[in-house]
Amino acid sequence: MTASLKRLLLLTLVAAVSVFAPACAQKQVTPNPALLTQFPAYGAAPVVRVLLSDASKRSSVKVDVVQAKVFIDGARQDAQGSLSLMRDDHARVSLSGLGSGVTVEIVPEGSPASFSLDGRTYRGKLRLVATGTGWDVVNVVDLEEYVAGVVGWEMIRNWPVEALAAQAVASRTYALFCMQERRGSGDHWDVDDSTRFQVYGGVGPTQSPNLWRESANVLAARQMTSGQVLTYQGKGFKAFFHSTSGGITTSPEAAFDMPGGLEPLNGSDLGDFCRESPKFNWTIQMGKGEVNARLIEWRVGINDLIRIEATRVAPSGHAMTLRLYSRDGKSTDVRAIDFRMKMGLPSTNFKADRNGPDWVFVGKGYGHGCGMCQWSAYGMAKAGWRHDRILKAMFPGSALEALY
Repeated sequence: MTASLKRLLLLTLVAAVSVFAPACAQKQVTPNPALLTQFPAYGAAPVVRVLLSDASKRSSVKVDVVQAKVFIDGARQDAQGSLSLMRDDHARVSLSGLGSGVTVEIVPEGSPASFSLDGRTYRGKLRLVATGTGWDVVNVVDLEEYVAGVVGWEMIRNWPVEALAAQAVASRTYALFCMQERRGSGDHWDVDDSTRFQVYGGVGPTQSPNLWRESANVLAARQMTSGQVLTYQGKGFKAFFHSTSGGITTSPEAAFDMPGGLEPLNGSDLGDFCRESPKFNWTIQMGKGEVNARLIEWRVGINDLIRIEATRVAPSGHAMTLRLYSRDGKSTDVRAIDFRMKMGLPSTNFKADRNGPDWVFVGKGYGHGCGMCQWSAYGMAKAGWRHDRILKAMFPGSALEALY
C-alpha cells in the first residue's frame, strides 16, 4: 500500500468517526452547582425540623403523651394525657388549661420518648409556632430517628435489609442537603413530611404496633448505615430517588427541567432489576373526551388533540418536550413533566397513539426517574448485592462516607 493511499484511508476513517461520534457519545453536561453542597462536620446526628403538613393547615390539634414537659414561650410546665391546642386570633398558640404563647413545645419523657398526633406515633418533640397566617406544627427529631421514619414509608418495611439500607443512605443524604439548602430561609422547619421532600410518617399508627414502619429490617438498615452519606468530589449532593426506573434512570434536566447535571445523577443503565415492580411496564387507555377536558382545564390552547410528538427526548428515553397538535391546525409545545402530571401518567418515558377515539399511553417506570430506583434496589438486594454496591450502581461516581 502506497503512502498516499494510506493517508487517504486514514482521512476517510477520521471523517467517518467524526460523523458518527456525536450520535454515539454521551452528551457532556455542565455540572449544576445547585446540586452540590458542603456538609458541616457533625460530631453526632443533628436534629431535623419536619413540618407536619396536614396538622399545620388546621386550626386545632390534639396530642397524646404519657408524660411530657411543656414549654410555653420558654416557661416550663408538666403535662400528661390528651393535650388540645388551638391557634387563636391573636397570633398565639393556646394550650387548654395551661395558657398560650407564640411558641409551644411539647417534650415527651420516657424511653423511647414519643407522642401521638393524628393517630400516628412520632419520636422527638413537637413544636408549634404561631405565624402571621396560621401556625407551623413541627416535629423536631434526631436525624437517625427521622431516617427510620422515612425508610419505612418510602419503601416496603419488610424488604431486604440491604435495599432498605440503600434507601437510608439516600434519605439521610437528601435530608442533610435540604437542611443546608434551606439554611437561612427564616422558616421554622427544614423539610416537610410530603413527597415535596420525602415521605415521613413517624413510627406508625398508634393503635396498631404490628403495622409500625419501624420494622426490624428498617431499624437494622438504619443502624448499619448510621451517619453514612453520599458525596461527590468531597461534597454532598441532592440524592434523588423514585419508585421505578423501568431499567434506566435519567438526568435532573429530564426529570425536573434543571439545567446542567451531575455525574451521579445523569442517568444509569440498571437492567431489569426492577422487573417485579407493577410499573416496570404500563399501559393507560384514556378516552378522547377526558384527554381534551384535561387540556381545556390546563388552558394550553389545544381543544381537540389529534397527535402528540416528542420533540426532545433524553438518552434514557424520557420525553422532555412534547408538541401537541389540534384538529384545527394549531400546535403548542409543552414540558413533558407537566403533561405527565396533567394526564396522571406514571412517568415521562412513554409513547402515545390513538386506538379509535381513545388515546393509549404505553410506557415504563414510575416517578421522575432520576437517582435511585427503589424497585431496582429491591431486585439487587434479592440478588445478594450489599447497599454500597447498590448505591454505586444508582449514583455513578459517588462515594460513601461516614459523616459522624
